[in-house]
Amino acid sequence: MSDWDFEGSAVRGPFRGVYTEDLVQTLDAWTGNLGGPDPLNRARREGIRVLKNPVLEAVLSKAHPISPIIWAGPIMVWGITRGVQQHGGVNTAGLVLLGILLWTLLEYFLHRVVFHLKPSGPSGKMYSFMIHGYHHEFPNDKMRLVAPPYLLLPVGFGIALLFMVLFGNAWLPVLAGTGIGYVAYDWTHYYTHHFHPKKGLGAWLRRYHLKHHFQEGDMRYGISSPLWDLAFGSYLSPDK
Repeated sequence: MSDWDFEGSAVRGPFRGVYTEDLVQTLDAWTGNLGGPDPLNRARREGIRVLKNPVLEAVLSKAHPISPIIWAGPIMVWGITRGVQQHGGVNTAGLVLLGILLWTLLEYFLHRVVFHLKPSGPSGKMYSFMIHGYHHEFPNDKMRLVAPPYLLLPVGFGIALLFMVLFGNAWLPVLAGTGIGYVAYDWTHYYTHHFHPKKGLGAWLRRYHLKHHFQEGDMRYGISSPLWDLAFGSYLSPDK
């Protein structure tokens, strides 16, 4: 029995009225309660329906891949414009680059610490599955590759408040840089799953990320960059 095993009935009770039976069966397979290498034929499926209510399914559990720029774009434009007005072009460029670097660090720790957390109890495992486990089960689901607004907006507000405290009146261009880093991350992630570059950086990033999915799930956490994998000892070459 793996650390993830638990009684399927523990999930079926509290979640039956909200989530689909397909999701419950997938959870059973994910936690080892269904035998076989792929008992639900997941390898040939792009994804599953999660919520019984069709409106909630569309609004809460899915997000179009174009949506990151819709949410982050205005912050990026506002932050860079105000930065140039208040701090000049050169200083703003430095602050934006700082924001991008901070995003890569946040991306790394979110993926390694939050997304790959192994909680105990049915509810904790359910939330872990919905945050990131689903993506590992159905990596080709195009509508569940980027964060939906109800997850993205609270995180964005939290980062903005933190930057206000840390950077004072320079917080906006730093936040703009973080927005640029976030959009680059989400689109790089989409690119590695749904495009098939044959050479160059794109091909390398695709190999790097897909080996995280299908070989060493506890390594290669960086998606837009391997920088922090190198810094924190989780780097493995995708060519090994």
